[in-house]
Amino acid sequence: MKKRIPYGIGDFEKIRKENMYYIDKTSIIEKLERHQYPFFIRPRRFGKSLLVSMLEDYYDVERKADFDEIFKGLYIHGHPTNERNSYLVLRLDFTGIETDFGKQELFLSFTAKVRHHAYAFIERYKKFYENRIFSLIEKCKNPAEIIIALTTQLKERANRIMVLIDEYDNFANDLIGANKDDLYYEILSKTGFVRTFYEALKSGAGEGAISRIFMTGVSPIMLDDMTSGFNIAKNITLDEEFSSLMGFTQEEVEAMMGYYWGFIKDNPENTEEKRAQALKDMKSFYNGYLFNENGKERVYNPDMVLHFMDSFQNGNYPRDMVDTNVKTGYGKLQRLLKINRKSGTTGDITWFEEISEKEEVLTKLKLMFPLEAITGKDEIVSLMYYMGLLTIKEPVLAMVNLQVPNLVVKELYWEYFYQKIRMELNDTLNVETIGKGLIKLAMEGNPDDFVYYTYDKVLKYMSNRDLIQMDEKHLKMIFLSFLSVNMTYIPYSELEMNGGYSDIVLYPDTRYGVKNSQIWELKFLKKADDREAKLKEAREQIKRYENDEKFLRLAKRTKLYKYIILGSKDGVEIVDENE
Repeated sequence: MKKRIPYGIGDFEKIRKENMYYIDKTSIIEKLERHQYPFFIRPRRFGKSLLVSMLEDYYDVERKADFDEIFKGLYIHGHPTNERNSYLVLRLDFTGIETDFGKQELFLSFTAKVRHHAYAFIERYKKFYENRIFSLIEKCKNPAEIIIALTTQLKERANRIMVLIDEYDNFANDLIGANKDDLYYEILSKTGFVRTFYEALKSGAGEGAISRIFMTGVSPIMLDDMTSGFNIAKNITLDEEFSSLMGFTQEEVEAMMGYYWGFIKDNPENTEEKRAQALKDMKSFYNGYLFNENGKERVYNPDMVLHFMDSFQNGNYPRDMVDTNVKTGYGKLQRLLKINRKSGTTGDITWFEEISEKEEVLTKLKLMFPLEAITGKDEIVSLMYYMGLLTIKEPVLAMVNLQVPNLVVKELYWEYFYQKIRMELNDTLNVETIGKGLIKLAMEGNPDDFVYYTYDKVLKYMSNRDLIQMDEKHLKMIFLSFLSVNMTYIPYSELEMNGGYSDIVLYPDTRYGVKNSQIWELKFLKKADDREAKLKEAREQIKRYENDEKFLRLAKRTKLYKYIILGSKDGVEIVDENE
């Protein structure tokens, strides 16, 4: 029977018992056990909840009888550690905390969440507790008291608790993104209920009732702001040994493709060329993440791969290459960057826009930093790295060069810039006009309507000062942003081709039957510039790019269109380079 794709499922036991495809990540257990209280950051939708679920099943003393059924065939089944199935596991998940209605509602929501998990915990392990534990939990007035009640009876016993915390900072990020800094600092103050909760965990660990704690999240901000409240955590996020243990490797993605291809390959429409193209497209859209500068392999976002394979197991591409849940998650995180914290007002994401144009940035990657530091370049860029909006390209002495990881994230940048222009033009952009221009581009290879309309609108958006500073990178960002309205093409910018870097290369998304590919070379003319010299330079670049082997593979079986786009403060000119 064909294994089901576990898209959107974070329950390890369910995946294993209900015949779902699982990529073995259990070797991480050995490495995690080297740390008593590890803290691990990865971007949203990167498999953290499934990891926590797997750890819960592995360490739960009450699941000892299920070990063979759940873990048979996986690495850890053949290499079990001494601590297998030896803990009372308290799992806490801090998604869904109410942050919209003030401190009291936040307190009640957080307390209810901890109490809910505590009840589930003592129901499972009630034989280890006295009967009065239920009434003690019910009487607890705050989250810290709940933790103290759970740990007190175990201090003198052999049994120990393992605490697993998923999305430790979810509610804190909501507060930060909503510019509720005062409330954020209040709940983390010396007497704040979040800080006292973590102090209770720290105390339980110090007294011996809690043996291990493992926490996941998407940023180090809250952990840093708790300072001594929870200073026992070891941040293993950037450790080389964990670089590729989350996310899917190229070998793992190809193995998954091979498994499902075996069920659909007999269909005449499913040719080997289609399979190879699907692997290329997945790599362009979903691969590229590197979490240590010495890491040996880049990895795929797991959620994005499962989103794709959920459709491709039947021979079809998904309707949208970008999972809507991923867009929502990244959109939520982008709000963390939208506040000018020096003045307390909403402002532009300066580095977000600059990286949108350059697609890379040199920085000193920060392992930890508090909220108040999110005004400096290194901290902002580091936060973007932890969110998954940037990843490591290469080390440069004591610094790292970060880059946009893949087409999914690039599209998020382009959509951000497009929406920013649209808002500042007071919604005067006509999406239908843009869409018709893109249809003409796809069907006829003619960019005129799209380019003229787009450029005219952006000229109205840019200030005189912006026009003075405007160059080819601005042009590129403008066109890529408007191309995101209808992703008929798979766009590449700064693609290395025959020793140079192209401005924009378009090759068609195979789902839509478009038969043309395009090379656009962009030039921005200022008063002192020689138009003919710029044209000559652009023609030489196009000639070099169109003979590049990589491009020829991408654009195979398509008709090539070549254009030079000359922009200036007065308008735009399209020079047709097709013979």
